[in-house]
Amino acid sequence: MKRQLFIIFILSLLISCTKKEKDFDSLEYTYSGTFSTLFLIKFTENDTIYIREHWNVSERYGKKFPKAKTNYYAILTKEQRNQLSDLIKKIDFKKIKSEYYEDYFDGRAYQIIIKKDDLNKTIFVHSYKEPKELDSLSNWIYTTKEHLKLIETKKKIDYKNIYRVSPPPPPPPIKNH
Repeated sequence: MKRQLFIIFILSLLISCTKKEKDFDSLEYTYSGTFSTLFLIKFTENDTIYIREHWNVSERYGKKFPKAKTNYYAILTKEQRNQLSDLIKKIDFKKIKSEYYEDYFDGRAYQIIIKKDDLNKTIFVHSYKEPKELDSLSNWIYTTKEHLKLIETKKKIDYKNIYRVSPPPPPPPIKNH
């Protein structure tokens, strides 16, 4: 009986010690939308993310949050973390090109920097013809960011992503009649 308990204990210890494979070593995302927003997000290995809000149109129309030129952090729920994991697993980053670009002025652009094991890839998108897996990841990040509880932080965040995405021009002035 003692031997069986010992074997069960050792097996449960081994099972609990198995290391879960990481989705990434580092992941950063920058988004720029003409007349809307410019922000950076840094994902960590756990549930915390860091956000740098550089600019957003809402300030121009009286909305005071999120504030431009401000750092925030937020906590992803387990469900959000699983969704992110599922989206990343669907992308073969080794086969994805480094740039998807169309020559147009307005619209959205985003950049993803991902590191995992021997993969170190930067992907720039200013096109509506990128792979659907990238588009799904970008849409998920953008939508999720809009619904997070952002907490302002004074912590200096080291972003690898030097946003190549140029800040959008300010919106045209509102004419009062």
